[in-house]
Amino acid sequence: MMSSTTDWFNLPFELKFKILDRVGRRDILVNAQNVCTDWYKVFKDPLMWRSINLSRFSLYDDSPPNIAKHAVDRSQGQLVNVVISTFKIIELLRYVADRSSQLRRLEVLFMFGEYVNKALAEALVKFPLLEVLVVSTKYFSSTVIKNAGRYCPSLQKLVVNRTFYVSKSRVRLNNRIAIAIGENLHELRHLKLECNGISNIGLKVVMDGCRHLKSLK
Repeated sequence: MMSSTTDWFNLPFELKFKILDRVGRRDILVNAQNVCTDWYKVFKDPLMWRSINLSRFSLYDDSPPNIAKHAVDRSQGQLVNVVISTFKIIELLRYVADRSSQLRRLEVLFMFGEYVNKALAEALVKFPLLEVLVVSTKYFSSTVIKNAGRYCPSLQKLVVNRTFYVSKSRVRLNNRIAIAIGENLHELRHLKLECNGISNIGLKVVMDGCRHLKSLK
C-alpha cells in the first residue's frame, strides 16, 4: 500500500498503466483524465485505447458531444477491438472504418436493418485484418457476408444473433444468409448462429463451403 502521493509519481509508467487501465474509457474522458497531469499522460497512451466499448458512450447521458469519436481518435489508428451500439451507429461505423485499419474484432448491436447493413458492408471493406465479427440484429443482409468474404481474408469467427420468432418465411431468409456464408467465408473456423432457424439445405451449404470449421452452434 502506498504511503504518500509521492509514491504514485515514483511508480514505473508500466505499473501506472496497469492500474489505470481498469478505469472505464468513458469515465476517463469525462472525469478521470482531469485528476492530475500524471494521470492525463497515462490516459493519452494509444495502447490504452486499443479496445473500446462505444455502447457505453450514450448520447443520452451527460457525456460531451462526439465523445465516442474522441475515444477512437485516442487510439491513433491502433484500435483492434470495438463494440458499437448507439442510435448514431452508422456515423460511428464510418468513423471507425476511416481510422482503424488494424481492427481485429468488431461487434455491432442494432435493431433495424437496411441502412445499418449497408454501412456495415461498406465498413468491412476497410478492415483487412478483421478476425472476429459479431452482429446482433433483427435484420441481416447477405451483402455483409459477401463483403466479409471479399475484404476480410483473416476472418476466423462469425457470430450472428437474429432476435425474432422463427417462422417459415424467416427460415427461407436465414437459408439465404447460410448459403452466403458457405459460398463466401471459406476460411471460417468458428460459426455461431443464434436465433437463426435454417433448414438442412442451408446447413449443407455451410458445411460444404466452410471446410475449416472447428465449431458450429
